[in-house]
Amino acid sequence: MEDLQHHVEGVRARGRHHHQHQLVRERGRRRIVKAAAAEERALVVPPEEETSTEDKLLEGPRDHEGDDEEVVVEQKVALLRQLVPGGEGMAVEGLLEETADYIAALKAQVGAMRALTCLLSGSGSGSDLDALRPESLAAGVLTPDNPM
Repeated sequence: MEDLQHHVEGVRARGRHHHQHQLVRERGRRRIVKAAAAEERALVVPPEEETSTEDKLLEGPRDHEGDDEEVVVEQKVALLRQLVPGGEGMAVEGLLEETADYIAALKAQVGAMRALTCLLSGSGSGSDLDALRPESLAAGVLTPDNPM
């Protein structure tokens, strides 16, 4: 905001206050230099440590199973991000919470559709509709208390 104010004052002065124009130009240059430096820092990748074959032999066999599991988990998280509406930009913790809410909403929609189907098809006997009550539907929900 301050830069904009200085710029407006500099433009309004139309050369009468040359130092203001110069300040605006210097601030612009500094901003560009800072942005370029930040970009350069972001692109710098630290070199991998060089190890000799002797060091590798002394380390012994590496456990690549953990790497495979990590890749599988990352793939599943990527799939969840695609399936859950708005999940693309979420962190994993938020994504899991949103997934749980989304599943609960889908279950409620399925229950409502079943009830409508029973009513509209004419087979809306009392026992069919009793099975759709929230208490009976909640019995099928997986929770820490109800692992099934």
